[in-house]
Amino acid sequence: MERTRPIIALALVLAAQTAAKADPQSVNATAHVISLVLVDGGIEQRRERKSFDTIENCHAWKHEKDFLPPHPPAFISFVYCTQTWATLASS
Repeated sequence: MERTRPIIALALVLAAQTAAKADPQSVNATAHVISLVLVDGGIEQRRERKSFDTIENCHAWKHEKDFLPPHPPAFISFVYCTQTWATLASS
């Protein structure tokens, strides 16, 4: 048990260094738009996705959408951003 903690600490330090060296171009983001629409007396959920180069661009777009009314016939919509790491295929 005493040897486990230093090994875990070393692994975390190495992982943090690797993440810090990651190419910023390999980071992508996706905006998810969830809209609620009244259909035949019930509520239907509609989903859309929009891709971005960076998470900052996604958050800027989301911020703009926060102040706009939802597209009709939706009566409310939610927007959130997720970050993904693109992996380049080696040839």
